[in-house]
Amino acid sequence: MKWTVKDYDTYSQSKDYVDTAIVPLIPISMGSDTKTLISKGEFLHLISHEVERQLKGRVYLLPDFSYLHHQKETTMKHIEDVKRELHNEFKHVMFLTCDDTLKHSEFVLSKDNLIYLPPVPFEHMDDQLKRKLLQDQVEQILNILLQSWNKS
Repeated sequence: MKWTVKDYDTYSQSKDYVDTAIVPLIPISMGSDTKTLISKGEFLHLISHEVERQLKGRVYLLPDFSYLHHQKETTMKHIEDVKRELHNEFKHVMFLTCDDTLKHSEFVLSKDNLIYLPPVPFEHMDDQLKRKLLQDQVEQILNILLQSWNKS
């Protein structure tokens, strides 16, 4: 389910079965790394929507959480607030990122709720290769989610 009115109505009727929130973390900056960050964001957007499509009825995909790439401490506080709020409603809260600096962060996110995806630049790939790489990444996320669900 996605962050839409229609899906929220469905969620509110079946919330006992939807135990996982997924939040894509998208860094933004208008510096020299803007194009790279946009590419990472597009990649993460495609991945998160495909995960939601395959797990509809079990996961709730929230809107992308955008943050300033060079303000990690403030960002981590905001992410902690989001995580705390979502844990009131969902048993599992998973954050998806292509930002390797978050992967190494010692602030809030643990390996239990942060899924790091090495970014793949789709810009110059043919469609068949894009679909294959996308599916490979989605399968890895599905495995991580299954492991997380089995622990609890």
